[in-house]
Amino acid sequence: MAAIYEKQQTKFAGSFASDQAALTIGGDANTPLGIVQNANVSFAQSINRIYDVSNGGMSQGVPVFYVGGRTQGQATIARVLGPESGALCDFYRLMGNVCSPSDIMFRFQGGCESKNRTGSVAGVTETEDVAIAAAVGNAENNKVSYTLQGCVMTNVGIQVGAQDMIVNENVTLMFANLECQGG
Repeated sequence: MAAIYEKQQTKFAGSFASDQAALTIGGDANTPLGIVQNANVSFAQSINRIYDVSNGGMSQGVPVFYVGGRTQGQATIARVLGPESGALCDFYRLMGNVCSPSDIMFRFQGGCESKNRTGSVAGVTETEDVAIAAAVGNAENNKVSYTLQGCVMTNVGIQVGAQDMIVNENVTLMFANLECQGG
């Protein structure tokens, strides 16, 4: 057989599911968030580039310097109003208080659970469930948490369309720092 596009052949390397994500406020899974549809996090640092014009004629090139500035973060959470929507007012009071910012944590875990049909993993029988370690590496490395520190709500938007009558709500937050922890 010949390859159709004459490109480098691909090889199946494994599978993983990313549906084991959790979003909590201050690590508290009991704070109702409503029906979260998506979340977007952006964290940036300001870096200025400065040049030395007095050395512009040097044969080695014009020197450039990077000056690091402040960091800032922004996040948006889009939700659909539905069950437990009455608790959204509590969320607004908690996240909208500039004098008492809260942390938000996103936790993600990738991987698949599958039956080990070959029995090739040491000490595992054919009937036991095992994580597919080859999908995204060691099972302990398949987890990551992002903590948005010092979050304060800066904007709330509510939208409904006559077509589907789904009430959508968007919240914009600013935050001071972003921490990442794997495993």
